[in-house]
Amino acid sequence: MKKERIVIVGAGAAGLTAGAYCAREEYEVLLLEKNNRIGGLLNSFEKSGFTFDSGPRAFVNSGILKPIMKDLGITWEIFENTIAVGIEDQLMRVRSMDDLAEYQRILNSLYPENEEDIEKITEKIAKLSAYTRVLYEFDNPNFGSFQGDIPFIIKKLTPWFFKFLHALYKFNQFSMPMEEYLETLTDNQSLTDIILQHFFRKTPTYFALGYFHVYMDYLYPKGGTGVLGRLLEQKLIEDGGEIRLDTDIVEVVPSESKVVDSAGTSYTYDHLIWAADLKTLYRCINTSGLDSSIASEVEAVKARMMASSGAESVFITYLAADRPPSWFRERSGEHMFYTPSRQGLGDTNRKDLQKLIDNFGQIPGVEVEEWLDRFLQLNTFEVSIPALRDPSLAPSGQTGIMISCLFDYRLTEKVQQAGWYDEFKEKIEKRILDIFSQTIYPGIGEDILFQFSSTPLTIRSLTGGSEGAITGWSFETPSPVVNNLREIPKSVLTAVPGIYQAGQWAYSPAGVPVAMLTGWYAAEEIKKQK
Repeated sequence: MKKERIVIVGAGAAGLTAGAYCAREEYEVLLLEKNNRIGGLLNSFEKSGFTFDSGPRAFVNSGILKPIMKDLGITWEIFENTIAVGIEDQLMRVRSMDDLAEYQRILNSLYPENEEDIEKITEKIAKLSAYTRVLYEFDNPNFGSFQGDIPFIIKKLTPWFFKFLHALYKFNQFSMPMEEYLETLTDNQSLTDIILQHFFRKTPTYFALGYFHVYMDYLYPKGGTGVLGRLLEQKLIEDGGEIRLDTDIVEVVPSESKVVDSAGTSYTYDHLIWAADLKTLYRCINTSGLDSSIASEVEAVKARMMASSGAESVFITYLAADRPPSWFRERSGEHMFYTPSRQGLGDTNRKDLQKLIDNFGQIPGVEVEEWLDRFLQLNTFEVSIPALRDPSLAPSGQTGIMISCLFDYRLTEKVQQAGWYDEFKEKIEKRILDIFSQTIYPGIGEDILFQFSSTPLTIRSLTGGSEGAITGWSFETPSPVVNNLREIPKSVLTAVPGIYQAGQWAYSPAGVPVAMLTGWYAAEEIKKQK
């Protein structure tokens, strides 16, 4: 009996997960990737003995990631990943919900005139974090090993399920943009910014204020975050799947059940899983030969996709320092969100940024540099130090550091078009190093062995993702995909029979766990067709 052929486009977390599950079911699996390596944003790379992560700095388990790896029979070594939060000279580490009291104390010390507001805000953080905890209380039931364990199902799982539904109901009540909700609790814009500016613009309130609990759910794999992709790749190949790199799909012809790459080579399929950028899928899809109603629906979906945009991207500077990891452990720990100024970004990242983008080319370069200086001085940075989890990821006595901040793709593109992209990157690198030398890492600039960076354009080039986004769709435009947790199984369905979608673009909000979960759901939909 001939095996059904599954073609998967995109070898990121979703494509690799879908491929591993389909190969395990003994389908003929062909995974096509446009780059010369697998992983997408899941990549760790080595430079001069230092290992850096180009995508996620660590993973949130979300009751999904570890259960999927276990379900696939993949063993891996993971380390704890304690999150630190720093504002100016005050630093705390988040190990339990009890630490919310310390966070409140820090905010009170920075904004003493707003103690009543801060109490209301931290009460909401505690409440929404409690609902978030419900979501993470058990591993995703799709991957549990409790079948047949009647006492567990009756005594624990069933009561949890009703709490889970209640948590979803409460989340729905807090789905408004975080900025709008905090306006009802305080009129101090700086306080609002400090709490929220490391999230994407207009992130739903339930996600942003419930994230305090998520801080405790992080983990870091031995060898770096790129190990996750390599383990999934290994599993896929062990079970008979095939991966072809440097294969850029430029046309999808569903009426002929085939995809075509940039070299003109065709690949036929029985089922297609698109685990890459969805705008690219709808640009590539050839509706000729399809039923008119299906073709019409495809065009309607395409219009929604093109009207939406990806979320903000990131600027990442990579540093190698001639100082031991222990020096950094004392000052920040392995993973920190750090804001050097209590002032907050305010209009710097809103009206001023939009004005800059709208009038770029007419604004003098000195004004652009002044804006950039304000933006960096007032921003929140994510700092990650791989060797503080896995000492093998840096030479003895030395430390690799990644410092990143959310950054707008549109501005970076304008800079490139104006011809001063390299100079712009260098200015940002230097300014970030100056900021950290003067604050949390005093004098670190004197001991830097080398430094380089990546921008939203780098990420766009590596992943092919629209606007260089790192977590799928922006919250500033209507979501063109499923964005209700109860409907996540539907997120993989498309208007075209035989074609499924998966990854950070298939559901919003997204991340590595959701990307992997949608990869599993896509594989499950194909199994149903048997």
